[in-house]
Amino acid sequence: MPEDRRTLSQLLAQVKDVLVDQLPDRYWIVAEILELHENRNGHCYLELIEKHPENDSILARAKANIWASRYSMLRPFFESSTNTRLKSGIKILCKVSVEFHPQYGFSLNITDIDPAYTLGDLARKKQEVISRLRNEGVFDMNREIPFPEVPQRLAVISSETAAGYGDFLETLNNNSHGFLFSTTLFPAVMQGEGAPGSITAALDQIHESESDFDCVAIIRGGGSKADLESFNHYDLAYYISQFPLPVITGIGHERDESVADMVAAKALKTPTSVGEYLVDKLLSFEFRLSGLHDRMAAMVKGRVQGHVSRLERYQTDLVHISRGMLQKQSDNLLQKVQLLTRGIDILLSRRGDHLTLLAKRTELVDPKNILKRGYSLTLMDGKALTSVRDIKRGKLLETRLSQGTIVSKVEHVKTDDKRED
Repeated sequence: MPEDRRTLSQLLAQVKDVLVDQLPDRYWIVAEILELHENRNGHCYLELIEKHPENDSILARAKANIWASRYSMLRPFFESSTNTRLKSGIKILCKVSVEFHPQYGFSLNITDIDPAYTLGDLARKKQEVISRLRNEGVFDMNREIPFPEVPQRLAVISSETAAGYGDFLETLNNNSHGFLFSTTLFPAVMQGEGAPGSITAALDQIHESESDFDCVAIIRGGGSKADLESFNHYDLAYYISQFPLPVITGIGHERDESVADMVAAKALKTPTSVGEYLVDKLLSFEFRLSGLHDRMAAMVKGRVQGHVSRLERYQTDLVHISRGMLQKQSDNLLQKVQLLTRGIDILLSRRGDHLTLLAKRTELVDPKNILKRGYSLTLMDGKALTSVRDIKRGKLLETRLSQGTIVSKVEHVKTDDKRED
């Protein structure tokens, strides 16, 4: 049997002694937090990793802890300095001591954390996300979508129980102008590691019925400034930048601007500000309509006044023209009446002369006048005779003279050819 035989605990105790001898000091290391858990005693247990800079493969992994007495001081200082929580996915520069316990194995005891490094790393990551979006040509895409003139049909992404959501609805529904809005809530987790995926899933739901909405409002309101980091996530920012509807953000940060704010069509600080902005959009549209109405009314009034003025001028001109035309027609009519009167007088005069002539001729041919001139009129059976052909011997003839009548009986008839009847 070998003389250097030992138990496991003895070997591990030797390992501990070697580590203490070889690594007696505290060391500043850079690592990413893979997991973080707090127990009810206030201790914090972490799993730290180092990733390959090119393919994100894990190069190293170690357990770490921060004891409650130290953690109660480190956490608030870190979060107030960086505006983000200690959580998985962030890089830290921490001061550690190497520990080895035969029962629990190798671990690192964290005694200090430099927030400046994490702050720089978060800023670097944020800038990397911004640069990536710009290089992909999608950074300004959502802002280039024309914003609707009357945004009344709203898809809202928020937590249903969030105070900011209630403030948003209060601002819309009780606006002093009486504008009406239709809001549809798509619930989502608005903070923590699950926020980017939850918000993206809500956007997917809205995308399925995008024609039902005018724009999307992502509102959060309240909470820790540390929660803003969720809105710097590349996937969420990318999805917002390419969303087919204008996106408005109001995630409750007065000073800080997230990448989601940068790529959204409109970024506002609070949910109330989002509500006020939408009310102002409708009010602005109403003002424009009112201005157009006033301009149109003025134009119509001007046109009508112009037409009235022209009609008045036309009326005056028409009166003058009508009077002139009537006077001219009157003069023409008078002239024609005069001509007609003169023509009638001449015609009547001529007719009178003609009638006089006819009367004279009639008088000349009047049998009475003819008889007076020595002529006589012979009648047989009441009819004037013009020929002897029809006179028979023994017939009674009536000869009318100027003064008196002779009745005679035919004894014989003599014709022009000397024959006697």
